[in-house]
Amino acid sequence: MQKRTRKFLEYRILIIPDTRTGTGKKCFTAYVPVLGIAADGDTVEEARINAEKLVFFHLESLKKEGKQLPLDTEADFITTAKVSV
Repeated sequence: MQKRTRKFLEYRILIIPDTRTGTGKKCFTAYVPVLGIAADGDTVEEARINAEKLVFFHLESLKKEGKQLPLDTEADFITTAKVSV
């Protein structure tokens, strides 16, 4: 029996502080830009985990539909700007 090789893909997740609509409770939103999806969580770690689960679900759905899986090939840089106001 032939051993199946696993393929791993990496996707950038941008996590930002947020507030929940309706309650105003603090939370974190995790965006996956190349897939156009977002998840949230009460903590940074929870938002990251929820985003990873959503990425898996999204990719599985695309595979079942016979669609090509988007690849995250961007090499974005995030920096800050210091300005005098």
